[in-house]
Amino acid sequence: MRIIFLLTAIVGIACASEGGEVDLLWRTINFAIFAALVYWLFAGMAKSFFGDRIKSIVQAFERAQDKAKEARLARNNAALALDEAKATAESILALGKEEANIIAERIRTKCDEEIKVLNKLKDEAKIVAENKMIRSVVSQTIGEILSADDCLSDQEKIVEQLIRRVA
Repeated sequence: MRIIFLLTAIVGIACASEGGEVDLLWRTINFAIFAALVYWLFAGMAKSFFGDRIKSIVQAFERAQDKAKEARLARNNAALALDEAKATAESILALGKEEANIIAERIRTKCDEEIKVLNKLKDEAKIVAENKMIRSVVSQTIGEILSADDCLSDQEKIVEQLIRRVA
């Protein structure tokens, strides 16, 4: 406001000192009055508008800073959670490998035991089959020898035939 009055006074003095027209002086005074009225009517609204605008910009800036802080905090928390999850995954993986090795060793031990049992059963079945076959051959051979009519009289002939058949 002071600047407007100062400019008006300077223009008025300059016009009056140069011998300018009086009309220019009155126009300058009218403009100064008009400018003062416009300032008086709209200065409060302009100050209020720009003050509110400054406050809203400051609040928006503060909200943006708060959101940025929250985002940084959330990012740091997520990074910590990720590191923790990686450590947990590694420990679970190591534990799983250990358990798999233990289970594999148990299975290997049981399989070895079962193989030993099966081999023992095979050997026993082989012995039983051999004994059965021997009994069958001996029974068949003795049956053939004893069925012959001429061999019943001489025991030495029976023994001799048995030895020939066995050898």
